[in-house]
Parts: sequence; structure tokens; C-alpha cells
Amino acid sequence: MNYLDALNWRYAVKEFSNQTLSQTQIDGLAESVRLSASAYGMQPYKLLIVESAALKNACLPFSYGQNKVAECSHLLVLANYTEITADTITSYISELAVSQGKEAETLSAYKDIISQDILSRASTEQSVWAEQQCYIALGKLLSYAAMNQIDAGPMTGFDTQGINQVLGLDKQGLNAAILCPVGIRSENDTTATRPKFRKTTEQLVVTL
Repeated sequence: MNYLDALNWRYAVKEFSNQTLSQTQIDGLAESVRLSASAYGMQPYKLLIVESAALKNACLPFSYGQNKVAECSHLLVLANYTEITADTITSYISELAVSQGKEAETLSAYKDIISQDILSRASTEQSVWAEQQCYIALGKLLSYAAMNQIDAGPMTGFDTQGINQVLGLDKQGLNAAILCPVGIRSENDTTATRPKFRKTTEQLVVTL
């Protein structure tokens, strides 16, 4: 299946089967998020992989009746940092330097650029910026899933505070930005057979 065929194959699953994804499949999904682009390469978020049935069920009351949260094989949660501090940036630069075989001091100019941008923002603005990076990662996740015929049903409609409490995210300085149940579609999911509707190229694309 080529990339565009995979995108036509995928849809936002409403009902999952009881099949469980393999560890190899889950590892692949996680790796697609790890390799995702992000502003400055900072990846200011965590990927939570919820496989516990008890935790998935605990999330259900805060998911506005979307049963796929409990029925899916795994519930993936992209959770953004709620605050980015000078220490966050220093730690990132140190790890980046090691990966490039450099001394951290050689990246001081880059560190200053990041610091001037991010630290000048209020914590609420930092959180919004970090949440935006989650959506970039979601795109990679959904693309990888489609290419490997793994079904997904991404969600932003949920009680954020409730999910944060269930998963203990507040204590970790994290905020649930996106829920993405993954698994294998149920044969009873009637939305699977609906024609895919998107804007036409003429409606969507503007060439300047």
C-alpha cells in the first residue's frame, strides 16, 4: 500500500474489535512519535501508552461517552509540558550536544535563541506552544498507523482535567492534549464503509 492509498484507507475509528496490538506494533507507533519533527527539536511532550484496562475504563467518564477509549487495544495520550523553564532548555541543549559529539558551550548561540523565544512567554503561552507540537507528532503517528494498517481514533473532545487527574499528569507538569485510541477496527463499525469526504483540491489548495 502506498502512502496516499494508506491515507484513503484510514478513518477515525468509532468502534474497535477485541484484538490486541502486538508489542512490535506499539513500538512502531511510539518510534514514529519519537522521530517526529518539533519546533527547535525540543519535543515538549510525553507519549503515554495506556494498556491497563482499569485505567482505560477510568478515563471513559471523562471522554463524553466515546466507548472506544475503553474498547481500544491501547490508549495513546500525547501530553504537553505545562511549563518550560531555563533548566528544561539547558537539559535539552546538553543532550543535543552529546548526540552531536560537541561541547554544550558550542551551542550557546542556539540556546540563547530558544531561551529568548520560549522564556519570554507566559507559562500559559508556553503550554499552548507545547500543545501545538503534539499535533505535529499526531500527524506522524496517524501516518505510520495507516501505512501499517493499524486503526486509530484521535480525539480532542474530552474533559482534560478529568483525564489529567486519572493519569496523574498534573503532578508531572503535563497536560493531556490528545487522546488516540489504537487497535483494529470492529466489523460492526458502520463508519468504516462511509465514503471519505474531504474538500476538493480546488477548494483547499491555493497556489500563489
